[in-house]
Amino acid sequence: MGKAYAIGLISSALAAASASACSQPNTAFADGPLNFSPFSFGTSSQSGQAQPSDLPQPPAAAAGDKSASAPAPARVRNDQPRTTSAGFDPEPLERGAKLLREISASPNAKKAFEFMKKQEETKQTELAAKAAEYKAMQAQAENERQRVIYDEQRKLAQHNAQTKSQMARYEDELARKRMQAWSIYALGFT
Repeated sequence: MGKAYAIGLISSALAAASASACSQPNTAFADGPLNFSPFSFGTSSQSGQAQPSDLPQPPAAAAGDKSASAPAPARVRNDQPRTTSAGFDPEPLERGAKLLREISASPNAKKAFEFMKKQEETKQTELAAKAAEYKAMQAQAENERQRVIYDEQRKLAQHNAQTKSQMARYEDELARKRMQAWSIYALGFT
C-alpha cells in the first residue's frame, strides 16, 4: 500500500509540474519549432527573435541623445566572404585602390613602383627556385621508388628460381625412389 501511495504522489506531482510548465509562454516542446537565436542578447520576446529594443544600445543612444546619426543599415552576416558571390567583400579592394592613389600622388612614386617591381621579381625568382627544388625532390623520390621496385622484382625472381630448383630436386628424388621401388618390385617377381 505504501508503494501505491508513493507512486500516486509522484505521478500527481509530475502532473502538476507539467501543467504549470505548459502554462508558460516561452516553453519549447520537442515536437514544435525551437525559436532560439544564438546571436541574440538580453531577454528575447515571445517569438524568440531578438528585437532592436533588446539589443544593447550605444551610450549616446541610450542617454536619449537625438543628435546621434541614424543607425547604419543592417549588414547581412556572411561567414565565408571570399567563397560566396552574395558576400563579396570590397574592403580589401578599396584599401588597395586607396594605397595605390597615395603612392601615385607621392613624389617618389616612380621609385616606389620600381621597388615593388623588384620585390615581385625577387619573389618570383624565389618561387621558381622552390619549384625547381620541389621538382628535384620529386625526381629523387621517383628514382628511389623505381629502385625499390627493381629490388623487389629481383628478390621475387630470385625466390622463384630457388623454389623452382627445390621443386626440380624434389621431383628428381621422387623419380629415383620410384625407379628404386620399381626395380625392387621387378626383382621380387623374377
